[in-house]
Order: sequence, then C-alpha cells, then structure tokens
Amino acid sequence: MDAKVTAASQFIASLELPVYESLLRRSILGGAKPTLKDDQKAGYVADGSLVSFVAGLAAAHKSDVLNSTLLAQLAANKKYDREKDTKEWYGFYRTVLENVGWVAQAFNFQKYHASGSTFTVDKVVVEILAAIATENEIAVVTETMNALKALSSGSGPLVLWDSSSHSASSGNFQIATCVESDSNVVMKNGSFYFSTSQSTSRFLWFSYSSSDMDLYKAGQSMTLNEDVYSQVRQQVIDKLGDRAQQFVADLDI
Repeated sequence: MDAKVTAASQFIASLELPVYESLLRRSILGGAKPTLKDDQKAGYVADGSLVSFVAGLAAAHKSDVLNSTLLAQLAANKKYDREKDTKEWYGFYRTVLENVGWVAQAFNFQKYHASGSTFTVDKVVVEILAAIATENEIAVVTETMNALKALSSGSGPLVLWDSSSHSASSGNFQIATCVESDSNVVMKNGSFYFSTSQSTSRFLWFSYSSSDMDLYKAGQSMTLNEDVYSQVRQQVIDKLGDRAQQFVADLDI
C-alpha cells in the first residue's frame, strides 16, 4: 500500500493542468462554492461531466468524486485536445483516475446505432447506464439531466456544461451516478463522444437524425479505493486550487 500511495503522490505532483481565465469562470458561476451535504441525493456539473449521487453518501465522499474526476478531466485537457484527440484523451483520463485510487474497467467504445431515423442523446445515456446501474441510480441521473435542461440559456451551470462538454460540431462528455458500498464509492460512468453536422447548444435533448450524428459510447463501473485516495486527498485539493470552485456547479434536484 505504501508503494501505491507513493506512486500516486508522485504522479499527482507531475500533472500539469491548463491555465484558464479565472475571472471568466467566476463570472459564469458567480463565485459560489458547490454545496455538499451528507446523505442527500445531489447532482453537479463538473467541467464536461454530469455527476449524480443517490441518497446516503457522505459529503466527504461526494467531494472526493468531484475532485478526482475533475482532476482527471483537466489533466487530460492539458495533454490532449478533448474533441480532436478523443481516444488519447480518454486514455489519459483513465490513467489519472487509476493513479489516484479508482479501480476502473476498460473504456471500450462502440458506435451507437439508433433503432429509428432520429434519437436524443439523453435517451442514449439512460440506455447505456441501465446496463450497469440500478433503477434508483438511473432515476437520479434523469433528475440531474432534467435539472440541467430546466435552466435558462445564460445560467452558470448550463454555460459551464456547454463550454466544457462540446463545440458546435463535436463533443466529449461523461454522465455518472454514484453510490456508497462497503465504505467505498462506486461510480457507474457513461462516457461519450460524438461528431455531428447538426449543431445545437442543448445537445442532450436535440432530436438528431441518425445519418447526421456519429455517437460513440462506453459504460464503466469504478470503485474508489479510499485507503489510497485518503492519503492523497489533500494533494488533489491543493493541485486543483480554486479550479474545484470554478469548474463545479450545483444542480437543483
């Protein structure tokens, strides 16, 4: 275990994170810190991820998930173009997660083939997660997506999500749901990337023609090893600095 912790610490120290315009990010979210409460269900935008928690998780575990997955995204953003070098991006994203204590399945992407002439991405998300998550976990994911959908176009969380998860013609995003099991966090994570000729800011709910969008999807179950993460938690917090505030936003579910 000591060797794992030492390796994790050295890896985190070696990571480079992108430099963003802090004032821009603060203006998007208003400088508010995300609210983390024990035992309550919750949903968040974390850069290009939507992260949901079923009731029963401690606030500390929610913080661990948000910080570690944000670190993985930002470090991958620094190393690779999120939309142009997607496979390499996901490879490094997983490497970061594994190095800080997540035990993750492989990211095996497959092209999504719609059964009809049109589809909406939110329905694909539910379909993919349904294969690895419970009905209760899916219900919280659905509430999180609906809370995002209900926001006005200029609201901070939606602007953060849109600016981080996609551009006009392509995207790379994750939608996850988390539970606590045997004092560890288990995350059911749907990972996606796409290219399209039909651009829209609300891509999760837009009705796409099957011929005009190429969507790739993968579902993974991950467990956070608290024995490892608890010993590098503060280092992750220090590495993120105020990015943990700038890139995470509450959703009302």
